[in-house]
Amino acid sequence: MTEPNHDGWPDKYSDPRDRPHPDVLRITVESFDDTFEDTLTAVNAIADGDPQPAVVSFATVGELRTILTNRRIELLQTLMDTEGAAKSSSALAKALNRDYKPVHDDVTRLADYGIVFIVEDDGRSKRPYLPYERIRLDVELTANNPGEEPATA
Repeated sequence: MTEPNHDGWPDKYSDPRDRPHPDVLRITVESFDDTFEDTLTAVNAIADGDPQPAVVSFATVGELRTILTNRRIELLQTLMDTEGAAKSSSALAKALNRDYKPVHDDVTRLADYGIVFIVEDDGRSKRPYLPYERIRLDVELTANNPGEEPATA
């Protein structure tokens, strides 16, 4: 059996470009209980051999809006337009007509949430990588239940 690396993937998948990825990344706003149930359903489906979408869930609309700013959405669109990978963060900043530091910070923030990946080529160049052809945002607004705190906007 192959030992997993630091992020839980077997060594043969240490480079995110070698990992199996679905075509669509689904970003949702869900409670912990809903996310837990969705995870159990996905695990069972995967065990049965059914492909599952990649999902990143946020607890509140406010948290999602903090992470998916207009600039970061533009960054994601630019990565999708370049077949998912920029030559470097500098090249991405140039394509976005933005300074390097804020773009680097945005890529790092998106990577922290598992929306993009950062891959290294030859141990020196770090490249933002987005393996998805589409990103689908699922945000459902509902009335607050008594005793629950309202979602922040």
